[in-house]
Amino acid sequence: MQILILTWLWLLTILYLSLKPQVEMPISFEYMDKLLHLGSYAFAMILITLAYPQINRYRSVALLFAYGLLIEIAQLFAINRYFEVADLVANLIGILLAIYLMKFTRATAQS
Repeated sequence: MQILILTWLWLLTILYLSLKPQVEMPISFEYMDKLLHLGSYAFAMILITLAYPQINRYRSVALLFAYGLLIEIAQLFAINRYFEVADLVANLIGILLAIYLMKFTRATAQS
């Protein structure tokens, strides 16, 4: 039950941070934004997989990617936010990286 609550809190956090007006980051470098997208969606994918093990992995990928796409579309209507294909790519890389890491850790744990 706790993982379920954490999953939904994390998804709501992504939504909030993605739609609030941008602020200056205390630490910044050229691709900081993309790295944050990658990490956020990787963590979200791990949480979703743990919270909903009965859901097909391909469906989870599609749903989480669609969630990111809807957020990017919503950013068209938010102050100081923009739709960026690069953000979608970073989201997808994070999602796929999480799946790979979970498969790798399971395979390592079984051997």
